[in-house]
Parts: sequence; structure tokens; C-alpha cells
Amino acid sequence: MPAQFSIAPSGSLSVAALLLINLPTVLENSASAARIVFSKQSPLLQLPTDFVSRPVPPFQTASSLRNRARGAFQDGDKSVIHPSFPNDPLPMWVVSYWVAMSHALENQRDWRASHDWVYDRFDVVPTDGQELEIIDEVLDVLESLPWDAPLKGFGAQTDLRSTELRPLLGSCPIHGRVLDSMIAVVVQRMQASDDEDLQSVSVESLDFADILRLSDKRWKSYETDKAFIRLRTIGSLVGVPDDQECILQLDVWSVHKSVQFRTWLDQQYPWMH
Repeated sequence: MPAQFSIAPSGSLSVAALLLINLPTVLENSASAARIVFSKQSPLLQLPTDFVSRPVPPFQTASSLRNRARGAFQDGDKSVIHPSFPNDPLPMWVVSYWVAMSHALENQRDWRASHDWVYDRFDVVPTDGQELEIIDEVLDVLESLPWDAPLKGFGAQTDLRSTELRPLLGSCPIHGRVLDSMIAVVVQRMQASDDEDLQSVSVESLDFADILRLSDKRWKSYETDKAFIRLRTIGSLVGVPDDQECILQLDVWSVHKSVQFRTWLDQQYPWMH
């Protein structure tokens, strides 16, 4: 992408700074964006003068185009055709521009909704309550929190990014990795205690459930498939003495794989219940 089109705000900017930026374009609707295609026409030597101000496709559409771009290029495609501008074959790099801009636009919209939700709390909490202090603290955090950056500490254990904290400022479901990180803090404190029972606690991320839902073909290669490395490690750790108790609590969508894992445990460790 030419440097002059790398105008999407950096993810290291604070949320407050992102909300102040007037991005030069807007998101278009998914229906028209879905008709964007690759073409074997040679791209324009110079982009239309109003290119930057034109709407960009939603992030999901732009990401899908980026995933297909390499294959399209290998098939001989040279440009991208947008249905709204059928006579303007655009260079392939505009897909990267669309990805960056749509990502920034969607996050700016969502962060603004979260920011407004925090401000709305001023109207619903008691004027003499502790909630006012909490609201002020949250607004202070938004002055320094990067709008899209990987988080350190416990967030690093689950690849948590700052964008995934937005549901905490609203009434929508919380992302699984946020819960993983919150639980990781609790587990660390338990393992640091003097209670031996608490020290033996191990909590896996919610990605653990994805392994349980792998296909039967993958499960037949359980002993060699790299996807099961962590699961095999856990399996070796549960071989505890007979006078100790091992509890496995699994919350997964696919009961079949949960039962399959339990069956495997029963075969390996028949004393478990």
C-alpha cells in the first residue's frame, strides 16, 4: 500500500484520541460490498481523486477479500472491481486499505457506543454514590488505553486485545478471552495461597473446547496430532494417586466430544469418576 494511503489510525492511540479523529470515509452496506470482484483488467495508473472519501466495505467483507487476494493474483487477476464504480479497476493493494480503514471505522463506532454508555451512567447513578468515582476512573482509563493493542499480563495468556474489553462497557455478552483472563487472575491468587488444595487448581482457556470439537478423523490420530499436545499433557497430569480427587468441569457446545473425552479418560484412568 502506498504510504499516502496508510491513513488508518494506529492501534496504539488511546480510545479518547480515536474518538476525536474525523476519518475521511464511512462504511458502506454489506449488500453492495458483497458484489466486489477481482478482475483481469489492468488497474488504473492513478486512483480517482475522490477515492479516499468513498465508502469502504465492512471489515468482514474486506478481510474475506484479502484472504482471496493471493489466489486471485495467482489466477491472473490484476485489479478489483467495485459495483458502484464498474469503470474504475482498482489496484489489488486497495484491499489492504479497505481492511485497515474498515477495522478503524468499526472500532471507532463501537468504542463511541461504549464511551456514550459510560457517560449515560451519570444520569442513572446516585449523585452521592461511589459509582461516580468508578465512572471517572473508567474515563481516565480511556484517555490512555490503546484502542486496539495486545494486552500484557494475564491478557497475554489468552491473546487478549484492548478491543475485546469493550463489552465490559455495555450490556452485551463478554468475550470468552476476557473471562479467561479474569479467571487466570483468580487462579494465580489461589496457587499463591498456603492451601495445598488451591495450589493444585489448573484452568484452561476456552480454546480447550475447540479441541474437543475436532473431527472424528483427527481424534483417531490423538497420540500424534499436534492439536492434542495440550490435551495429552493434561491427560498425563490427571494420573493422581488413589487418595486424591480429580475434578474435570467441561462447558462445551458439543456433548459428543465431551463424552468422547470422558470415555478416553475412563479407558486411561478407570479409577476416575
